[in-house]
Amino acid sequence: MPKPKSNSDKRVVVPRTRPARASDRTDWLRLRRALWPDCSEAMHRLEMKQLARPSRKAGVLVLDDGRGCVVGFIELSIRGRVDGSTAPRVGYIEGWFIEPAFRRQGWGRRLVAAAGDWCRRRGLSELASDSELANRTGQAAHRALGFRETFRLVHFVKKVR
Repeated sequence: MPKPKSNSDKRVVVPRTRPARASDRTDWLRLRRALWPDCSEAMHRLEMKQLARPSRKAGVLVLDDGRGCVVGFIELSIRGRVDGSTAPRVGYIEGWFIEPAFRRQGWGRRLVAAAGDWCRRRGLSELASDSELANRTGQAAHRALGFRETFRLVHFVKKVR
């Protein structure tokens, strides 16, 4: 029978939220491609480059699995106008994704709480987001985290050549 490991051999690995670092770009790109598969890699890289610049108006927080691997992210910006808000400036979740193995364990809640902290540090009092009409899971997640629905829109585009 093998000898049990001592307590000193046991390492408890705990995921944590933190600001994104340059070393996270490969994982962040993988997760962005999972969230927005129709977006080209070139567009992902361009947007990531813009978001990675130090700024008080945009930021990226990640969920680190405790071993240095990014398994979730939330991209944030500050918008001047958001439907349903009365604040002149609002923190906005531009993108939010967590790998399936880490879902329904409270990590999305922690990322959104960290996003709220990001907003408060910038003097903002509201955090807004959106979800596609067909994404019922995303809508339910938002409601479970205290977001209230404000509007439903269908956008249209027409070529005018």
